[in-house]
Amino acid sequence: MSEENTFAPKGVSRRTLVKGAAWSLPVIAVAAATPFASASVAFNATVTAECSGDYDISVLTGIVGAGLVGVVQTALGVIGLQPNATREFTVTATTGDIPAGTQYLLTDPNALLTLTGLEAVIGAGVAGVISTTDGYVITLTNPITNGNSFSVNVYDALVNVGALSSFTLTQVQSDSNNGDNSATTGSLLAAAVNLGDLGIPLVSGSLAVQTCDL
Repeated sequence: MSEENTFAPKGVSRRTLVKGAAWSLPVIAVAAATPFASASVAFNATVTAECSGDYDISVLTGIVGAGLVGVVQTALGVIGLQPNATREFTVTATTGDIPAGTQYLLTDPNALLTLTGLEAVIGAGVAGVISTTDGYVITLTNPITNGNSFSVNVYDALVNVGALSSFTLTQVQSDSNNGDNSATTGSLLAAAVNLGDLGIPLVSGSLAVQTCDL
């Protein structure tokens, strides 16, 4: 008995020490498991694409002047061309929050985008963008909370509006149900319209247009 008590503090039995050690094990296990549980974030996101309009109204205004832009716009509408061209992706958090660090790959097979142009249309507080051999990688710098979204209007980043465009945005990480994580937008036809052919006095010049393929 004296041998057993040699290793125990005075007044504390060996049985008490063993009992205390047994109680401490579950506490350590729970503490170790906590970081792993918090690192697993369940969320779901959708990636959608919009293609609307055929030309930029500000470009038309620069060609014909503010006084004639309304008349020319009406004439372009008669032949099926609409203003306010948009080629835009929207990423929405549909379940839970999309965490910061989530990445999206934007492919540009016709090389019509520039890193500077994309940085201008992606809010600095929402995402950062880098150029890679596979395309442009957009990384969320802040989470997108449930029900909210962020958008990328690639039309505003085009270096050549008169060229055929096609873009695809794909979420790199898998989410909770692996759904709707890629979308494509672009133009079926890119051409130049001779404004002089519209028959409007004092109107001339060439307007770059794109017709949506959606």
